[in-house]
Amino acid sequence: MPAKKTSAKKAPKKIVARKPVTALHSVKVTKKITQAVKPLMTQAPRTLVAVKKPTRNLHLGMHAIIAGSAICVMLLLGIAEREVFSTNLSSAEDSVPVTIGLEHTAPLSLSVLFAKKENAGYVSISNHSSETIHLNLPSSWKRTEVTGADLKDVMQGIPNFGFSRWTLPGKAGMKLLMDSAPSAVFFDSVSSATAAVDLKTIDLTTMGVSNKIVLVQKQTLVPLWVSAE
Repeated sequence: MPAKKTSAKKAPKKIVARKPVTALHSVKVTKKITQAVKPLMTQAPRTLVAVKKPTRNLHLGMHAIIAGSAICVMLLLGIAEREVFSTNLSSAEDSVPVTIGLEHTAPLSLSVLFAKKENAGYVSISNHSSETIHLNLPSSWKRTEVTGADLKDVMQGIPNFGFSRWTLPGKAGMKLLMDSAPSAVFFDSVSSATAAVDLKTIDLTTMGVSNKIVLVQKQTLVPLWVSAE
């Protein structure tokens, strides 16, 4: 008779206790992950481009107000009619008022000298205060000289409505040429503080000289070239 097969007993599995995860093991795993991900991170670096938003001219309204004030002054003086004021504005032969806009936060001391010979004009403006101020002047006036400051510090803004906004530091001055001498000056201030303007005029044809102190509060119209009796 064939011998009976005896089933061999399987040896019991040994339970091996897992080693606790050590800090060294974690470092090795981290290195492996870094090495695997590193090729994916070698792409060309991206360049961030800042998109410039168009800047709004914050002084556009100021120029519009000054331009409107200048037109109103001419209408009140009878120099321009409502329908044809633009034609008279462009005429170099007629002497018309000009508007000077003032922007300052503290009481201001300013000297303004107008000089003329026949139809040509010249103006010198000096800021005797320590505060930096802003002047809105006709854009047709051409700066020729700066005193008491560097040329770069007396900056001219972009012309709007026929006016340019100038930055005039404290104790500084500038001189400008005009195509024609104005008949009067209209000071238009947006400040609640008073501006004391030492206004002088010199007529090089008649050698007439005048000097007056003008206190500007909001708006003041001053005639020029008043002949002395």
